[in-house]
Amino acid sequence: MQSTDQSPERLIEICSAPPKEAQRLALVLHALSIPHHLLRAGQRVHILAPESQAELARRELKQYQEEAPLQDHTRHIADKSAGTLAACLWIGSLSLSHFVMTRTVASKWASAGVSKASEVRDGEWWRTLTALFLHADIVHLLGNLALGALLIGLLAAETGLGTAILMTLVGGALGNATNALIGASTHASIGASTAVFATLGALVGGRFRIDREGLQRGRAWIPLIAGLALLGWMGGPSERMGSNGAAVRTDVPAHVLGLLWGLALGFLYLRPGAPRKHEAWALAGAVSLIAISWYLAIS
Repeated sequence: MQSTDQSPERLIEICSAPPKEAQRLALVLHALSIPHHLLRAGQRVHILAPESQAELARRELKQYQEEAPLQDHTRHIADKSAGTLAACLWIGSLSLSHFVMTRTVASKWASAGVSKASEVRDGEWWRTLTALFLHADIVHLLGNLALGALLIGLLAAETGLGTAILMTLVGGALGNATNALIGASTHASIGASTAVFATLGALVGGRFRIDREGLQRGRAWIPLIAGLALLGWMGGPSERMGSNGAAVRTDVPAHVLGLLWGLALGFLYLRPGAPRKHEAWALAGAVSLIAISWYLAIS
């Protein structure tokens, strides 16, 4: 018998469990400074506590057992290889599309891919996706490459490669679609920044739900506040002169809407650290969306 406290009080059995589980439960009681004894009988270990502490011990162990699966779920090992690959695919695909679209032969393709509100309202939904791959100039591109690679890398490490890419595309497209529907009919936008902020939103939304279900619920608001701060810092109003001499303005509504859609999708569907079961299908779906959208745009 292992004892962590000697007490004259009558001992009450709290629970019994296999040896390894009993040792883990005993550590919980030890961390809470609750006196207890372990008594092994056959293949089971009985956990005993002084009568005055029995109810408290039961309550704490019950709470621990209810939340232990969630704690194990959140203490996963991030898949760094998925994160690295997602970042590389992000940089490669945006860089390649910018190179192709700036060639004279493909100038009509670029025009066909812009997210124009009037065309989107007329049913050309694919523009909400193709616009993510178009950029005004190299400065515009580099900004989205840097922040986007970081965020999609983090998301892929948490949720898997296919899920991260599909969530980024869907969140960005929904942000562009909503922007086209509620904004002026003459509005037009390009750039991956809507998807970048959708990725940020998905990260925050998924973590917010996990933390809200955990032990320290108050900390769930920390990533949400940080996400809003990042939106204000990097997604706020700005204007500069583009390489063609035209003014390039930050599309703030698109950033906000991308973040909001990402938050919603992340909160509803993402479980950072959950088993990655359908990543190949998610990746295939993302690639198919891109291919179909560009086919419709240039056909």
